[in-house]
Amino acid sequence: MAIHKVKRGDKVYLSEYKKVREGKKVKSIFVRYIGPEDQIKEGKKPKRVLDRIQMSRSHRAGDVRLLWKIAEDLDFINIVDRICCGESYIEGPSPAKFLTVWAINRVIDPESCTQLERWVKTTDLPLLAGIEPELFTKDAFLSSLDFVCRHDSSSNRLVDYTTSIDDALYRHRRKMCPLPPGENETVAYDLTSILFFGVSCPLAVLGRNAKHVKRHQVNLALLVSKYDKSPIAHFVYSGNRKDASTVKNLLARLDETKIRPGTLIWDRGNVSEEHVKMVESADWKLICGVPKSSNEVVDIIDNTDIQSVPTTFVQKTRLGHIYAMKSSGPLFGRNRSVVIYLNQDRQMKKINATNEVLAEIGNKLSELGETGKKLSEAELHERIDKIVGSWEDYVRTRVKRKGNGPRIDWKYKDKKIASLESTYAKYVLLSTDESLSVKEVVKGYFEKDFIEKVFRTLKTHEEIEPVRHRLEHRVRAYMFICVLAYRLLSALQFKFEEAKGKECPWEQTFDLLQELGRVERTEVGFGNEVKTWYLNVTKSISDELKKIKMKDLLKEEIILKM
Repeated sequence: MAIHKVKRGDKVYLSEYKKVREGKKVKSIFVRYIGPEDQIKEGKKPKRVLDRIQMSRSHRAGDVRLLWKIAEDLDFINIVDRICCGESYIEGPSPAKFLTVWAINRVIDPESCTQLERWVKTTDLPLLAGIEPELFTKDAFLSSLDFVCRHDSSSNRLVDYTTSIDDALYRHRRKMCPLPPGENETVAYDLTSILFFGVSCPLAVLGRNAKHVKRHQVNLALLVSKYDKSPIAHFVYSGNRKDASTVKNLLARLDETKIRPGTLIWDRGNVSEEHVKMVESADWKLICGVPKSSNEVVDIIDNTDIQSVPTTFVQKTRLGHIYAMKSSGPLFGRNRSVVIYLNQDRQMKKINATNEVLAEIGNKLSELGETGKKLSEAELHERIDKIVGSWEDYVRTRVKRKGNGPRIDWKYKDKKIASLESTYAKYVLLSTDESLSVKEVVKGYFEKDFIEKVFRTLKTHEEIEPVRHRLEHRVRAYMFICVLAYRLLSALQFKFEEAKGKECPWEQTFDLLQELGRVERTEVGFGNEVKTWYLNVTKSISDELKKIKMKDLLKEEIILKM
């Protein structure tokens, strides 16, 4: 090494050069700038001057690094590879890394596998995964799906590892995020339909969605923990499978996972005497709605008068004010204690709507009585039927053959109307744990809507539908990827809730990911040093990362060139 001095004005500046032989010639190559000679002699640290900057291409870094770190915490790669591959030798990168990359993509920028290879190269994911960017191809992603679920041609059956992976991921999640001491799992179960393109897959059959629209679809069912909104298990069914027909599968899965029995919450569509007894025999508690389709339920509602007073007020929701009280009666094979709740706001809306319809019917009947004096009795009956329609049980009509005045004599059946209106917005909740208070039962049932938010996230944020795969094993593996992506989101959301000690809106999770999506990583050369810079990191981003204990996620590094 040699020190070169350059005099400028009254100061001498020092720089370090090294000599390199090229053939018969020796060249001097700049290494670094040292600083002013007088400051070096006095022992002062010179100010750093960017004498030469070499900047590399920038890559999307913020959001992908955050989600990759969460995936590492959840042990995605080790669990998936261990279950799918066992001890077998895999040539090339592990399939779990490709699946993790795809799950991250579903969270922040959903793309089909045909677009993934181009997207991945713009991010830090190849660096994080330790895989060369050119290896992220469509075929690589599709073949990775086949490790999770594949068709075995020798036995002509599906080899599906998704159940085992779900169980292992859940057990790992509970190790790193245990339930509060003394508490058991409270879980919600529900099913939703997913739009499907194509008719060649046996899972994609004609069914009806929640809006009763007939279409080709598959059904996805989820079992989700109330504690941290983390999926415990997922199920993929054909598009015409009904909620109630999946309950036995659910209870068998609960038994296999060896979860300590807690409380199961589901909607009224799953309820039957058989299912209630099955849950009880498995030592699980059940909170569920009960449909008004049986005489037993109708009798309980008719015999329960809920007064809108402070002692029966339970809570206010976005749908209205809820009043509730306990009642009892024969239900599902024995006398049971149930909770009847009334949505007062909805009840008044329905009463007003009923009165409006009946008042209009009365006006039309009165008008017909005056204008139809010359019509025959048969013609009058025909017009009355059109006016009254399906409300015939609540309006009494008679056509007069003689006499003066209106030809039609009619009046409302007040008792029938009052009986009808007394059932409006009144619902029955069953809790097999009769030690729970009215408020606890209602609160527990109403809070099951967190699973509906999971489905909403899958459909709107991850864009899970429409499904474009044709083979059954690919459809099942694709659903697994989408649920895997949701695991990342729920873990991130829980970090916010842990930091604040309470439930938080999901908007802050999506807002942080959106802000981090603008953070890029680049490498800048300073002589013989390369420094990692993260661009567009705002104070807001730094504060949020600190809250969720990930302040070092975007820590800049210095690498010395050899």
